[in-house]
Amino acid sequence: MRYLLGLIFFSGLLYGFNYHLKPYKISEGIHCFFGLPSEINRFNGGNMINSCYIETSEGYVVIDSGPTYSYAQEAYATMRKIKNLPVRYVINTSTDEVHVLGNEFYKEVGATLIGPKGYKEDLEAKTDLFLSKKLSKDAMINTRVIPLDEYVNEKRLKLDGIEILIKALEHDDKHLYVYIEAKEILFAGDLIFSNRMVPINNGRSVVNWLKSLEEISELKWVDIISSHGYMTRRTALNLTKSYLTLLTNEVNQSVRAEESIDETLEKVTMSQFSNYKFYEEWQRRNVETVYDELEEIYDFEDEEKKEVAVKKNKIVKTVKTVKKLKKKEKPKVKKKISLRYRTFNQAMALAKKEDKIVLIKVRSTVCKYCDQLERIISKNRKVKKILRQYFELVKVNVDYEDVPMGLYVRSTPTLIFVRADNSKVLMHLTGIRALGELLDILNEAVEDGHNGAYLRR
Repeated sequence: MRYLLGLIFFSGLLYGFNYHLKPYKISEGIHCFFGLPSEINRFNGGNMINSCYIETSEGYVVIDSGPTYSYAQEAYATMRKIKNLPVRYVINTSTDEVHVLGNEFYKEVGATLIGPKGYKEDLEAKTDLFLSKKLSKDAMINTRVIPLDEYVNEKRLKLDGIEILIKALEHDDKHLYVYIEAKEILFAGDLIFSNRMVPINNGRSVVNWLKSLEEISELKWVDIISSHGYMTRRTALNLTKSYLTLLTNEVNQSVRAEESIDETLEKVTMSQFSNYKFYEEWQRRNVETVYDELEEIYDFEDEEKKEVAVKKNKIVKTVKTVKKLKKKEKPKVKKKISLRYRTFNQAMALAKKEDKIVLIKVRSTVCKYCDQLERIISKNRKVKKILRQYFELVKVNVDYEDVPMGLYVRSTPTLIFVRADNSKVLMHLTGIRALGELLDILNEAVEDGHNGAYLRR
């Protein structure tokens, strides 16, 4: 069937889904298809990603193959009307499905597929695609994940004597950017977002993201193309940078003041960005993600300071003196317990190494009981102590991402307990929203783990 559709492509008769793609000329020899500023749905076929063609005498270099086989098929048919060239390379700038699911079409027409090292871990083991739940069957015809030819952190291609730099972001194996100095253009992938809210997915470091923005700001370029949005000048970079910088500074102030996540969410609203598309969907989630990261950094710095103090008697004496003075001024405050959420793969690896259980906390965007459970977890010291000691945590919002391992969730909130050494689901519980109920469940999971000898004591 796949090869039959390939013949249909060359005769130009039909596509599995018609995207009505229109190429926009960015500069000489560079065209882009700009995605729609909307969520993925069955009507747009996942067309919310930008895909670009770079023309060389040896053929096209494609930046991001798009959300489906049909999308890639239609894009190439459109570009062949401008210039009938083969596709030499396809570069995936992200491991997100919308960037890569057109890969198989391009592989069939002879392209070499290049992408980030995280592609293999994030996508190749997938049996159930998130987009298959969002798009129509017509749109998903022939669409599947296939292996890449090359998994890279950094690579340089030379075509027409022009160098194309492909480089991973700072401490990030899931994202790449593509830079062509001779053409003064940068394809930034998910490094910047324009005309919409910046989403900080769970597991992505805002500190490293800002370092990468500094890195690309020093490169010589005129045009910048992101994966989402249609702004192509330096303003696009500045918008993302200003948002992330302000968000980091405001959340950092709350963390340093030892304010809770609830206090921080109430305080850090950043209403100046409220007119951005998807503000309501992402602002609170972004605050939570950045809070988790900065809280861990703060705790680590605090521990380092204590170690230095122990080694230096003079400092120890000073600290003791200060503590005595502070004791007179205010009552002793218990050390804050912080929780860190990780990606599923990170959590599984750490839990296996440290003999812990992976706990997946599943919620949806509009869910009052999910909010209630979040408050219990963030405020109750006993709950946080158990979670910190025995569990590696993962949080998933089913409105935006798949539940790991292809697990089905009937309603939210749901807690899923996974044994790390054999990926066995230990418990799958829905509707928990009371403190006593949550403590009973956590204690039961810990007791079972100890009895089964797969949880450390």
